[in-house]
Amino acid sequence: MLFMHGREMEEMMLVKKSLELQNKKLYEENQTLKKNQNVSRRKQETVIEEFRVTIMDPKPHPTIEVQIVEQMERDLASLKGKKIEQVAEVHQVLHEMLRRREYVLSDGSMSEVRIKTVVISRTLHLFVTAEVKTEDVWQTVARNFLFLHSYIQSEK
Repeated sequence: MLFMHGREMEEMMLVKKSLELQNKKLYEENQTLKKNQNVSRRKQETVIEEFRVTIMDPKPHPTIEVQIVEQMERDLASLKGKKIEQVAEVHQVLHEMLRRREYVLSDGSMSEVRIKTVVISRTLHLFVTAEVKTEDVWQTVARNFLFLHSYIQSEK
């Protein structure tokens, strides 16, 4: 009876040892998978892939709208490929850059763009308003140049 009981105990101890080794092996495999997952997550950091500009009401003429969107996308091209976290950290600079941005249109007029909302994700989505100014661009440029010229003269 003792002999049979001893043999059963011995078999149970072997099964226990086998289960402990299996458990240890699975635990190590789990840790390796977690490390690999963290590494692949770091490699796949989300970046800005495209821009979308939505001009809110009152909307300008569609041709003007297209020109404004193209010029804004050209201005924001440097942000393409940047990490979303980086852009989110400097969102105030983005707001300041586009706070009252003026664009010269193909017909010689000027459009003032004001940023309303920014959505930062894989697609940088800007909601803006655009106001077309009837003042001739060249007069404004000339006025600024004259002001600059008088400013330079006064510094000497």
